[in-house]
Amino acid sequence: MPPADWRCCRDRATHSRTRLARWRRWKAATASASCGSICQRERRHHRIDPVTTPTNAWFPALEEPQVRRYLLGQGTSILGTWMLDITLNLLVWQLTRAPAMLGVLNFLIYGPALFVTPLVSPRLHAGNARRVTLWVLVAALVVAVALTAAAALDWLTLPVLFLAAAARGVLGGMEVPSRQMLLVNISPDDSRLGSAIAMNTVVFLLARTAGPGLAALMFEPLGPGCAFALAAGGLLFMLHCVVRLRVRSHDHPSARGQPAPTGLRGAWEFVRQDRFGSLFLPVAAAVGLCVGAYQTLVPVLADRTFGDANRWTGWFFAAAGGGALVAALLLSSRYLDTLLRRFLLLVPWSGVVALSVLAVSSHVAATLAAFAVLGFCTSFVGTGTNATLHRRAPPEARGGLIALFLLAFVGVMPFAQLLSGLLAQWLPLGATFAVLAVLLCTALTALYGARWRRQGSLELDLATSEGKHS
Repeated sequence: MPPADWRCCRDRATHSRTRLARWRRWKAATASASCGSICQRERRHHRIDPVTTPTNAWFPALEEPQVRRYLLGQGTSILGTWMLDITLNLLVWQLTRAPAMLGVLNFLIYGPALFVTPLVSPRLHAGNARRVTLWVLVAALVVAVALTAAAALDWLTLPVLFLAAAARGVLGGMEVPSRQMLLVNISPDDSRLGSAIAMNTVVFLLARTAGPGLAALMFEPLGPGCAFALAAGGLLFMLHCVVRLRVRSHDHPSARGQPAPTGLRGAWEFVRQDRFGSLFLPVAAAVGLCVGAYQTLVPVLADRTFGDANRWTGWFFAAAGGGALVAALLLSSRYLDTLLRRFLLLVPWSGVVALSVLAVSSHVAATLAAFAVLGFCTSFVGTGTNATLHRRAPPEARGGLIALFLLAFVGVMPFAQLLSGLLAQWLPLGATFAVLAVLLCTALTALYGARWRRQGSLELDLATSEGKHS
């Protein structure tokens, strides 16, 4: 080959290698840019849905976006509802200055739930929980908007307030079971159900702590219309959150060849046969009856023993609320099963100890500690029992189970208030606390003793045992 042709071939080969190297560099740069874009999108997605934060790791329910959305709306709406209820009380007191009228108002707010809840709860299921919740929210929003308009037009007379309270009571009796049924059916993971129910209790306690204070602070300078408008805003936000929720579907039990336990009778059959429910639902009722009675006795104790009802009533209720909040926070954590397995049998006895301390001691520190223990006991037993029963029950039995639990634990509390008031009317205050302590001790001894006689042992792991039925 002539030298000229050889140099020409060499130049073409060099040019080809240069073009190949340039193409490879361009390909590598393109791949790097694409990888960086993907990583950037992943980081943005991670910021939007932070499911691996330390908070979510501690509270498993918060890993679910639907549960977070529900709890956010729940907290906002309950805060507004407490503001509405307290504002109604302040208005009735301002108009009448009669404690009896306050009693009538609060009976209209809380009394209908004793009749409405047992009628509504057994008819709730995963298929209609969201729809019923939406209708109840719309009706409650109408009541709040009507009160806001009445405040602006100066139409807040006593009959109007009583009518609004009655509507609020009926809707409240439907609201509690429908929201709870919605909560237990929006999480795709049943293992986080106990944490979700406990976190719902935390949200309720926080709203109950802040709502009355905000209503009292705003009542004089801003007027009742402001509280009613904020309540309407909270309900509207909850409505927005519920619209975006998606309820998981369950196969009807007949499709699985199983009988469907429905209504209160089906829930009662489940609880009666369930090894956990047959013991701890009666325990929860005993705690609600004896420990829940402290609310009526707090103002009496603050006035008779400490001489300043206005000052010490707030302190004692704050101590009880703090104890209840601590219990709910612990049960909403990832240690739920461990806490229930180790302490659920023992915590009811702390109520006996706290009532006994209140019966014999008039020291401020001991009294505050006793009320904190009473709040902890009520919240731990009620929330732990409710969460565990819902995890163990089949989905089709949960509607009746909600009604049964509310009747057993919440429904006995009005009778507890009546019992404690009658005892305090005829007995010294210390003797009243002593009677309540003896009643609770007797009930726990009878319930635990009956289980011991039947099985020859008292199981400490009932809350998380694998076998559901005895």
